[in-house]
Amino acid sequence: MKYYFKSIKKNKKAYLEYEIIEDYIFWIQLKWFEVKQIRTWNVDIRNAFCKFYNNELFIQELNIPLYEKTSSKIAPWYESKRKRKLLGTKKEFRKLLERTTKTGYTIIPLEIWTWFKWKFVKVKCALAKLRKKIEKKQIIKERDVKRDMDRAIKNYM
Repeated sequence: MKYYFKSIKKNKKAYLEYEIIEDYIFWIQLKWFEVKQIRTWNVDIRNAFCKFYNNELFIQELNIPLYEKTSSKIAPWYESKRKRKLLGTKKEFRKLLERTTKTGYTIIPLEIWTWFKWKFVKVKCALAKLRKKIEKKQIIKERDVKRDMDRAIKNYM
């Protein structure tokens, strides 16, 4: 049998807003009903970011709404945008902590995966640098030109 991770959500906005330097993959520490909610494709990753607290990496502003079949006892105290701990190696964390404090880079989540056979959730994070407005406009212009060229080639053939 072949097990594979399936992509749940991608942060498309991040590829335009940030220049991606390096990718890292971490596990997310979640509650059982949060995993169920992610597996129903109901998660918002657009405004999420990662931050260090006491040499531990946490993801913030990752919006996972309450699962509809969860007990009513859990509903009053549940926060959909709470801090969630990311699990990885000490070596990766040291490297990321060093780079984010000294050089001004930031860590952003790019994609969330789950393994449907088991109840595992992973997040692909990236060490990134914020782009300037001029760079964003140039990237959009290049995409438009490429799209127009592809259309012209398609119509020509």
